[in-house]
Amino acid sequence: MKELFCSCKANNNEEYKKVIRARMKRMILLFVIGIITLVAALLPENMWTVSINEQMLGVYSGIGVGLIVASVILWIKNKLILADEEKLKESRLSNTDERIQEISSKALRVAAIVLLIALYALGLIGGLFYPVLVKILLSMVFVFLIAYLIAYKIYEKRM
Repeated sequence: MKELFCSCKANNNEEYKKVIRARMKRMILLFVIGIITLVAALLPENMWTVSINEQMLGVYSGIGVGLIVASVILWIKNKLILADEEKLKESRLSNTDERIQEISSKALRVAAIVLLIALYALGLIGGLFYPVLVKILLSMVFVFLIAYLIAYKIYEKRM
């Protein structure tokens, strides 16, 4: 799972430092998203008169806290990597390994196919009981496919 989010093409430690700094900025963004999720869960329940199902309140709160904790841990990890040249080199070599990148690419491809099949099947079967479910899940399949086509065209022009 590590290589899904960490692979890169840095050739030296200076390039890799830029990659690490960019990751740290993404962790700050993830932290903010966690705060927003937590506030969105707690604000209606505590400040407004909107009643939220306790289970959903727990889900939203858990997601928010999880994002906050994960982002802080990963930010600190990256900060420690930047502080130590040996750890930086070791991390760069680990993340630029072509074999790991190929494994990650193939695993992501299989996961995307399984997700599409699951969404499609759940939409068709669940639609028998909840007709709106078909629209939502098949719309998600459509969004995925459109996003894939757009990304493919953009990368085709860049590479």
